[in-house]
Amino acid sequence: MKTNKNISFEEIGKELPFSVPDNYFEQFANQIDKQIGYNSARSHKIFRPWMYAAAAVFVGVMVLTPVFYTTNSQRNIVKNTDNYETYVLSQVDESALLDCYVDNNSSTK
Repeated sequence: MKTNKNISFEEIGKELPFSVPDNYFEQFANQIDKQIGYNSARSHKIFRPWMYAAAAVFVGVMVLTPVFYTTNSQRNIVKNTDNYETYVLSQVDESALLDCYVDNNSSTK
């Protein structure tokens, strides 16, 4: 067997030795599905309930998050107000409070 180690492009020419059948790439996915026995209609029926459930959970979280946030923030405002009043009252001298009450009662008579 004689081998030619020096091959030039002029000898081969510009023709491509291989060709692809018509519509090969358009039908490739369908041919593979047929070979492995894949049924797309069956997979959609199984997938749809999960898709709807996931969408419902997502919408529920998006709707309920602001509700819980505002409820908890209002509770914190009330707690902070109570703490502030307690702090202010703890800073006032008892004798000053008694003087204030006595002055208010004597001026109303």
